Amino acid sequence: MPADQKLNILMVDDQPGKLLSYEAILGDLGENLISATSGTQALELLLKNEIAIILMDVSMPDLSGFDLADMIHQHPRFQKIAIIFISAVHLTDLDRIKGYQRGAMDYISVPVVPELLRAKVGLFADLYRKTRALETLNNELEQRVLARTEELRESAQQIRNLNDQLQQRVAELESIMKVLPVGVSVARDGHCHVIAGNAALNELLEMKDGENAALSGPGGGTAYSIYHDGRRLAPDELPLQRAAATGKPVGGIELEIHHKGGKVTQALASANPLFDDSGNVRGAVEALIDITERKRMEQTLRERAELMDLASEAIIVCDLDGTIRFWNSGAVASYGWTSEEAVGRDLHQMLQTAFPTSLEEIEATLVQGRRWEGNLIQCTKYGREIVVACRKSLQRDGERGRAVLEICRDITAQLQAEEALRRSEKMAAMGRMAGIVAHEINNPLGAITNVFYLLRDHPSLDEEARNYARMAEQELSRVTHITKQTLGFYRESAQVIPVSIPDLLDDILELQSSQLKTNKIAVDRQYSCDGVLQGFPGELKQVFLNLIGNAIEAMPDGGRLRVHVHDSAGAYSQHSGVRVSISDTGVGISPEDAKRLFEPFFSTKSAKGTGLGLWISKGIIQKYEGTICFRSARLRGGNVTCFSVLIPMSALLQNVPQTKQHLKVKAEAETHATV
Repeated sequence: MPADQKLNILMVDDQPGKLLSYEAILGDLGENLISATSGTQALELLLKNEIAIILMDVSMPDLSGFDLADMIHQHPRFQKIAIIFISAVHLTDLDRIKGYQRGAMDYISVPVVPELLRAKVGLFADLYRKTRALETLNNELEQRVLARTEELRESAQQIRNLNDQLQQRVAELESIMKVLPVGVSVARDGHCHVIAGNAALNELLEMKDGENAALSGPGGGTAYSIYHDGRRLAPDELPLQRAAATGKPVGGIELEIHHKGGKVTQALASANPLFDDSGNVRGAVEALIDITERKRMEQTLRERAELMDLASEAIIVCDLDGTIRFWNSGAVASYGWTSEEAVGRDLHQMLQTAFPTSLEEIEATLVQGRRWEGNLIQCTKYGREIVVACRKSLQRDGERGRAVLEICRDITAQLQAEEALRRSEKMAAMGRMAGIVAHEINNPLGAITNVFYLLRDHPSLDEEARNYARMAEQELSRVTHITKQTLGFYRESAQVIPVSIPDLLDDILELQSSQLKTNKIAVDRQYSCDGVLQGFPGELKQVFLNLIGNAIEAMPDGGRLRVHVHDSAGAYSQHSGVRVSISDTGVGISPEDAKRLFEPFFSTKSAKGTGLGLWISKGIIQKYEGTICFRSARLRGGNVTCFSVLIPMSALLQNVPQTKQHLKVKAEAETHATV
């Protein structure tokens, strides 16, 4: 039967719902599914169709599965049909034995595991196809044997005639051997004491015509010695002698022939035994091909390949149809596939190459003898998308092109760095603009504040107007405060100054208050120690703004943000200093992302992030000889992620007066919205 022909699978069950579920499970197999709701209907369908597999319920009202299987297998035509019983009740071992005796191939218990049912039916379907294929092949073989027997009878006379012709041509072959460019040696005795050769062999071994080429035996010469893999071979180890001694062919052995004058000839040797009419070895014949020039070229190519393998760039040689023929170590480092895995595969199909222009245009450029250069988007073995700078050229053999040389360099990190630099410059420009705007707004704000101060107690206003004036003055104070904060963020100090960590965190939280309220995030602040250090407030704000901003983005549907500042010295801490902990109850960090979280250009925010925030933050904290680490845990009530920043004692100012901002404990949650 054709390999793509669909098989008929008969499903027998008195419950239509089960039949529908079996059809849904087995639909992916692509076979013809036939349903029967009773044993009688199943027998009718069996007689009308060629059934490969029967899927049968054990318990049916009119005719049980066991009885139906017994009836089916009594018919010679259906004795080899595979039957799989499905039982919703527990079957004893006796029941199973009974089923197997009546032709069952397998059992499946309810509830049915879709993958298991699909796998078993697929296995029996494959077995059925192979059985039918074997039957077909067997019939064809029998026909061929009969035809071949007839041909042999007809050709018997022809063989006898050919045998006579063969004897006549032996003499012709001996003449041909004399002019054959391959060295041929013939030993006419089983011990190979006397070896004769043609003219090419005499030239290869630097011997005279008619001279015995054997290294041992009567008249044997010593004008040369034979080496293999750097070891000198004894006479009985040579290919000709081994073929005569074992009665088996010996082929494909590379030998070095060392002549007395110091010349070395490299040859490829193959030998076959010669037999007499009784089947006994009467000698051997050997062919020697001079491969000295070929080996020299191979060595030259090997040296060039080693030089190419030292290159850090990916160097690839392909046939004109794109099949890889050479894959250096730079390609292994860039793409992940080893040379053994890559050679022989289609290059751009394997790398899923996206070209900046059409392949026809690239091929036209190469055919014109010009080099093509451009950036390609490709995928590594591990699914990572990279951008490579590619150079292609066509290697020619005369007028025809024979291979395409590609040299590719991974420029993904370079492009990411350039993009990050552009974004950084854009953000810096936005920051400078925000500072300029805040500065310009600050001047008229001062004048407006003074006006409202004078207006608040002006005698021309009644009490209601004074209340409105006071409310306007309060809101104006808030605007002034926001303006000063903005100026503080984008106006970096020229030198280190005392920076209060609690005050810094308060400024950041106030700046993010709108986003906290929008995301319905409750804030818990606990400042249990004094944290003042000598530093640059701008870069420290960048660190904690990044950590708090990440925590807010991790809780789009609300949650709790905890910001704690506490002393790190104690029995449970190996380092002394101030520790700032920022915890959130957001989506958490997967173990796969956790391994690369502080790597440059790695981001979990898709196209929104540059992947530099945490990397830069870590570098800033390390400048203060501090550390930054994190832990993300999945608990019964959700996820908890905590970033911890430790600032050592060496960076902290000692004996700083404590203020209400430096030492405060806000144990109560500042809830911007109910969580």
